[in-house]
Parts: sequence; C-alpha cells; structure tokens
Amino acid sequence: MCVLVVGLLAGCVAEGGDPVTEVAEPEVPAFHFASGTLELGDFDPDTLGEDLFDPCTEISAEEYAAAGITGVESLEPRQTIGEEVSRDCSVDDLEDGITQLVSATRTNLDVTTTALANDEVDFPVSAVPGLFTHRNKSINDEMCVAQVDTRRGGLAVGISLRGVKKSQYDPCALATGQLESLYGSSTQHR
Repeated sequence: MCVLVVGLLAGCVAEGGDPVTEVAEPEVPAFHFASGTLELGDFDPDTLGEDLFDPCTEISAEEYAAAGITGVESLEPRQTIGEEVSRDCSVDDLEDGITQLVSATRTNLDVTTTALANDEVDFPVSAVPGLFTHRNKSINDEMCVAQVDTRRGGLAVGISLRGVKKSQYDPCALATGQLESLYGSSTQHR
C-alpha cells in the first residue's frame, strides 16, 4: 500500500508490512578520464602516500585536446626531503606571452591557507565545485594557480603572464577557465 501526499511519495509498504525505502546517493563531483574517475574532495597530504594523481599520464592527449590544452610533457617531480611534492606537466602556451602548467600537488586548501600565509586565496564562482585560486603577489604578481582538491591530491592549472599580456589579462581568471575546461570536457564525454 502506498500513501501519496501532495504529489510526493510519503511511504510504501511491501507485502508483509515492511517499509520500502529507496535513497538515491548523490553523485560525487568528479573528473571522468579514460584512466578512471578522479573524485573531488578532501585529502590528507600526510597519508596520501604513493597515490598522488599524475596529470601527465592519467589524462590522455585526446582528453587534454578536448579541453583546448596541447603539448603535454612530464616534468621532473618536485621533491622535498625525498618525498614527491607535485607532478607537473608542461603544456603549450595558451598564447604568446601566456604560459601554463598542469600539476597535481600534495598541498591542499588547508595547507594553502595556513602554511602559505603570504598567498592570496580566492574562491571564484566556478563550474568546478570547490575550485580556489592562489597567488603570491610579493613573489610573482603575474602568476596564479587555480586548484581543486581531489581524493588523490590537488589538481591545478597555473598561468603566468609576460610582456604586454601582463596588462591585458587576469592570470587567475585564465587559470580558472582552463581548469573549468578540463573539468567540463571530462564530465561531458562519459
């Protein structure tokens, strides 16, 4: 027997009188690559271990191209006291005077806002849930990183401006746009 109240399903009873409950789990926001799903969410840099995402090998050239990013090449991993801190990929310039880098890092939002106290952190409106930008204007005012934390580390796009581009563009807006393109193309073709 089912009871319907104001167009909403209030409850159903199966044969034998046991209530039937169906709860749809909300879909966790994620990048969907051919190599697998990269769920957005918190991670603990101290317990991540060897599971740091590798954007140079776990995202195909075709998946990058769908986001407008080409020329992906692995760079040497950055290390601190023997531990890998990030995996970086050089990519083709967005255009002359606009350099970009794709990275996975052990630095999450908490570390960025506490340990990197000189960084300016912002939370722009974005299609990527949890996206934030950070930059250190005292070191390089023309560089900005857009990042989202995932279960396997932070995934980020860094943009650096040079020459006349410094006065024409906002590096944080460009970095945000590139990370949104990567996210959008990965969720669109699954």
